[in-house]
Amino acid sequence: MSTEPARGQGADRPGTRPVWLTALKAGALLSLLAVAVWYLISYELPTVDEIRAFVDGFGAWGPLVFAGVFVLVAATPIPVTIMAVSGGFLFGMAQGSAVGVVASTTGAWLGYWLARFLGRDALYRLAGHRIGTVEAKLEGKGFLTVLVLRPVVPNWTLSYGAGLVRIPQRDYVGATLLGAAPGQVSFAAVGAFTSRPSWPALAAVAASWAVVVVVAVIAWRRSRHVGPSGDQDPAASPEATEQ
Repeated sequence: MSTEPARGQGADRPGTRPVWLTALKAGALLSLLAVAVWYLISYELPTVDEIRAFVDGFGAWGPLVFAGVFVLVAATPIPVTIMAVSGGFLFGMAQGSAVGVVASTTGAWLGYWLARFLGRDALYRLAGHRIGTVEAKLEGKGFLTVLVLRPVVPNWTLSYGAGLVRIPQRDYVGATLLGAAPGQVSFAAVGAFTSRPSWPALAAVAASWAVVVVVAVIAWRRSRHVGPSGDQDPAASPEATEQ
């Protein structure tokens, strides 16, 4: 049974809340994005060595602080690559990969809810029926859509977009976890290889990116054969195309 509330019921229906509340929430979301963009424009991203010095300053709490910062970065337009590579550099490939997968997925989930809670009403007021059309096309295809787009669309863009069009949370988190894991392992392997060059780390980079490509191709091909309701689309099946 789905944990998602029914769409369009009562006060939960998007676009029906007071205008002042909608504007307040949209303003908060835009302010968060503006701060992130301002940081990207005004400051250079820290180097791996700077991140290591920052983490070392917290002693035994360093890994936890690093993971917390990683989550916050993953919820904003700030690129997560430097954090993922730093995780492998600081903690090794195995631990760095685990931290990267959990933190990037958690941050993406946070971004999803930020957009869903703060921006959805405003979006519906601006483009109500168009958003309804998009959601209808995504019905039953949320998991595959996120899985296909995860390797090629910036993390925050997909997170916010999925929240705004209300892709089911279960589909979004599952596809994000599966789609982000190979890339996070690869980045952690790059960091580990930089810190302690080894053939296993180099092999992990190649293998993880091969998995990214294979998963994306399989998900894309599968998505072509899924109808609007999430069932197999007979018209798009290989048998139908051969007739």
